[in-house]
Amino acid sequence: MTASLIAATTPERSSLDEKYTWDLSPMYASAEKWEAHYREIEAMVGEFLTQKGEVGQSATTLLKALKLRDQINVQLEKLYAYAAMKRDEDMRVSAAQALYQRAQTLAVKWDESASWFQPELLSLPEDRLRGFIKEPDLKVYAHYVDDLLRSKAHILTAREEELLAMAGKATDAATDAFGLLSNTELRWRTIKDPEGRDVEITSSSYMQALQSKDRRYRRDAFLALHNSYLDVKNTLAATLAGTMQRDWYYAKARKYPSSLHRALDAENLPEGVYYNLLKTVDNHRHLLQRYVALKKRILNLDEIHFYDLYVNLVDVPEKTYTFEDCRDLVLRGVQPFGPEYCGVMEKAFASRWIDVYENKGKRSGAYNMGTYLSAPYVLLNYKETFNDVSTVAHELGHAAQSWFAKENQPPVYSGYPMFTAEVASTAAEIVFKQYMLAQTTDRKQRAYLINQMLEDMRTTLFRQTQFAEFDLAAHTLAEKGEPITAETLMKICRDQYVRYYGPDFVIDPELDVEGLRIPHYYRGYYVYRYADSYCAAAAIANRILKQDPKAREEWMKFLKIGNSMYAIDMLKVAGVDMTTPKPVEEAMELFARLVDELDKLL
Repeated sequence: MTASLIAATTPERSSLDEKYTWDLSPMYASAEKWEAHYREIEAMVGEFLTQKGEVGQSATTLLKALKLRDQINVQLEKLYAYAAMKRDEDMRVSAAQALYQRAQTLAVKWDESASWFQPELLSLPEDRLRGFIKEPDLKVYAHYVDDLLRSKAHILTAREEELLAMAGKATDAATDAFGLLSNTELRWRTIKDPEGRDVEITSSSYMQALQSKDRRYRRDAFLALHNSYLDVKNTLAATLAGTMQRDWYYAKARKYPSSLHRALDAENLPEGVYYNLLKTVDNHRHLLQRYVALKKRILNLDEIHFYDLYVNLVDVPEKTYTFEDCRDLVLRGVQPFGPEYCGVMEKAFASRWIDVYENKGKRSGAYNMGTYLSAPYVLLNYKETFNDVSTVAHELGHAAQSWFAKENQPPVYSGYPMFTAEVASTAAEIVFKQYMLAQTTDRKQRAYLINQMLEDMRTTLFRQTQFAEFDLAAHTLAEKGEPITAETLMKICRDQYVRYYGPDFVIDPELDVEGLRIPHYYRGYYVYRYADSYCAAAAIANRILKQDPKAREEWMKFLKIGNSMYAIDMLKVAGVDMTTPKPVEEAMELFARLVDELDKLL
């Protein structure tokens, strides 16, 4: 086994072995190449403006404008993604910040310059527009036009669209401020780990500490992290309030009754998708409380606190997994998806698509950033735990979907609906963990892995639904014109923990600040997708593992659809109907069965 590369203190990026960093050079071999591409895109944006007033003249002029629009989108996506990834390598580097800001500025300029396009298309008689789309070279845009016509009531005049686009950078200021504050300027606290070494508790190292068997260490880490956020609670409340106001501003501007309605309508999702999740999970919170009570009993605790929730219930030696171990396990674990799928993950490891370890200034967490013109890169802050291995399977699930979508769709459909974004990744993670479970007959090891699966469901299904409720409550404050203060938001957070976790759960006052530190609240109703996606992914993974003869074929078809179909219809291709509570109810039944089995094993 390769020796661990995790240091007690966070290293500088320059000290990392190159093989554990992503290779962005295929995107741009030099800063000069990025600059040259920037100028090319600027020129293309200027050229697009010359199409104004001409797109409705003929099928030929429409096709010319659509193709130019597609090219600008994919070229700018590449430019922007590179700048964002360079910034995230070390957010202290001012040159990288400047690069990202320039990319932002160009993106806003493009939005402004293209703001006339959709209103001009919608000014055409519908039968004329649909007639153009029947032309052989334009047929590919049929779904795009259908979606545009569906949204007609919410697309404004050309001047109004231009004004909204011009506001883009200003309305994102609160999000940018939160990112800088939480990643670079918070006063992180240092505590002693179980071996007496000094450990700085950052957002990344915090999660590793919470899984320690040393309760003193867990508690100290919990207090250190939350007190770092409490230091700036009023600033965090202000940035979150700014984001809620941003979402409400755009909803009102586009004639939606609520921010939620606007967010869901972007993907043609019924509001029932959101409320089915909240209601069904709320109706089953007794299962979460039963699981928490089981934790309390097995851990032999007089009181159970938040910092006790992440420690495994099973007394097995804590394993560490080098990144080489991780690679081997993940590649074996995803074999049920088939050779075409596995080939993409093998390429990710072999081609340096992955930025592995934490370094000073690096953005926290993990993500996939794929573009039509680049590899689907993955950022990690790998800590060698089993959870980190699972995260790799998850993020490579994103990368695989990004890869198959861009390889099988034209530029206009090369992404995928955000509602499905977590399905592919979560299915990969579930199948990987089922593989790990199948490898052991040892009672304790099986209990350990079942506990891990239950933790997935607690943190993804229950916890993200709890966050979705908070998201709704915060947006509602903005929509009602009520004050959005640290005290108000912290009370919402506390009340949720009381309801979700029940009377046996002790809520430390520091936990109240949690609602102010979640970055996904800045993405406009994003968190619910994690919970809904888990339910859809669990159903898909079950079919794959049962070797349903059509499951693998339908899975690959789902991954290759890209944005050429609405999310709800995409999931139906994979055998899941999210317009009903059924997938959520089935996930709750699975959670109950796993709790039963764990209780018997322990």
